[in-house]
Amino acid sequence: MESKFTEAYQEAPDEAYATDCERVSYMLDMVIDGEASSEDQKYFNNHIEECVNCFESHQKQKLLKGLISGHLQRVIVPESLAYSIKAKIQETL
Repeated sequence: MESKFTEAYQEAPDEAYATDCERVSYMLDMVIDGEASSEDQKYFNNHIEECVNCFESHQKQKLLKGLISGHLQRVIVPESLAYSIKAKIQETL
């Protein structure tokens, strides 16, 4: 069973986008995080080769994520804390 959170962030169908730029904007984080399908990655790359605005957005977002992740330290938390946080999130949905 999928949570309400997961349902809210499922990929929208292509018809939901008014422009190619909107579709690329929606895909930006997935591409940077390496979560985009190979088909989406190809579409994304083809688009940013032609669209300066989307290319610049991609570069800025990639730089920002790189700076942030370079200054974060991974901390192992108790499993009980993770379950507690997930339970609180589910209560709010």
